[in-house]
Amino acid sequence: MAKRTHTKSHPRSRKRARSGSTSLVVSVLAAAAAGIWFFLAEAGIMPGIPIDAGVQTSGPAPETGPSGPSAEAEADPSPSASANAISGVASIVDADTLDIHGERVRLNGVDAPESGQKCKDAMGKFIRCGSIAANALDAWINRNPVTCEVTGKDRYGRSLGECSVRGASVQEWLVANGHALAYRAYSTTYVAAEVKAQQAHRGIWAGEFVMPWDWRQGLRLAGEEPTKAMIDGKFSQQ
Repeated sequence: MAKRTHTKSHPRSRKRARSGSTSLVVSVLAAAAAGIWFFLAEAGIMPGIPIDAGVQTSGPAPETGPSGPSAEAEADPSPSASANAISGVASIVDADTLDIHGERVRLNGVDAPESGQKCKDAMGKFIRCGSIAANALDAWINRNPVTCEVTGKDRYGRSLGECSVRGASVQEWLVANGHALAYRAYSTTYVAAEVKAQQAHRGIWAGEFVMPWDWRQGLRLAGEEPTKAMIDGKFSQQ
């Protein structure tokens, strides 16, 4: 009877076999885990891992185009702008009435000699003081833009305005230089300027004149042809 012989494997050989099997299993599991991670990432359901760092996912992106906050700020009118303002190059209708973009603006608080009105200068000579006042105003404005804050309408449908040019009041300039009077029936704003012009004998204050509101009613200076109102006894000739 033949004797069996048992060959024992070397301990190092068994360790290498077990180590190789373990490495294979780990590799398979790692590959499977990587595949699952990639699938979930592509599907966008991996928590805390953004697919594209350049895309905001927590809310809508801020608008920066024409309809964004900057455009809205540009569209808002300036706080200093007024919806009742008229601005532009003015044509002089007479010394207290302007035409801006086809709209008549009556200077509020002043009254200037009418276009056809005559006054007397310091030498007693008749002058067309209404035309002189209008021409002086035109030269002073000198085609600069005029801005008028409209405060209402007069009985003729004209806009009533507080007007300025180069930052200076048109009314104040007219009265201070003797080209218009403070229209006390409607405003006392320019009375102080009138007093100074009278004391300095500026403009119409250098000679004689009829108050514009009386001239419109028919009053004339001595030496002028009397009007019907004067003939009817409404006024006595000055």
